[in-house]
Amino acid sequence: MKAFIYDMDGVIVDTEPLHLEAIVYVLNKMGVHDIHVDDLVKYQGTTDLMVYEDLRKTHPFKPTPEQAVKAKDYLFQRLLEEKGIDPIDGTIDLIHQTADLRSSGVRTAIASSSADSFIEYVVRHFDLVDCFDCLVSGTNLPESKPNPAIYLQTAAYLKVDPRECVVLEDSGNGAKAAKAAGMTCIGYRAPGSIQDLSICDVVVEKIQDIDLTQFFDA
Repeated sequence: MKAFIYDMDGVIVDTEPLHLEAIVYVLNKMGVHDIHVDDLVKYQGTTDLMVYEDLRKTHPFKPTPEQAVKAKDYLFQRLLEEKGIDPIDGTIDLIHQTADLRSSGVRTAIASSSADSFIEYVVRHFDLVDCFDCLVSGTNLPESKPNPAIYLQTAAYLKVDPRECVVLEDSGNGAKAAKAAGMTCIGYRAPGSIQDLSICDVVVEKIQDIDLTQFFDA
């Protein structure tokens, strides 16, 4: 294997609850009151635009999906400032381990459905800027996970064959995207997660259980 690619929300940082809280709050403001956090689990790993576009088919709220995303982004930023963000236990150490592999030619990246600005905020916040060769946002692509576009684009940026890439994902949509791209996928099952990770090559319940020697030469 020649590259290690990280999803971000739910893999590097524990932000999924904040994202869902912000999405539901905006829906309520638009007059949609019958959508709850549990109803949004199936969208985990996708872009906010895809979420609002899909929900608008059954809940025809007046604002455009793009306007809803802007409102959600504003609220999400406020929630971040109020509550802060915490790394997933063990991920920061893993990122440094994969960064160390770069001396032997391994490439590293983040491929997230979050916006560019938030991805950049996270890597700066945790002092990880020098640990990645590229940062890729799915918001810049026409198709969201489970479409493989983001992972194929990341492999192209890294100049690595997709079949030589290992992906770390926590969502079923993300895992499907990675596998559709022809990549090896490690699934991280967070406590309480009901995501279907059966398509993954390896599933761990702790980040610390990931053995890089399974994929890369020591």
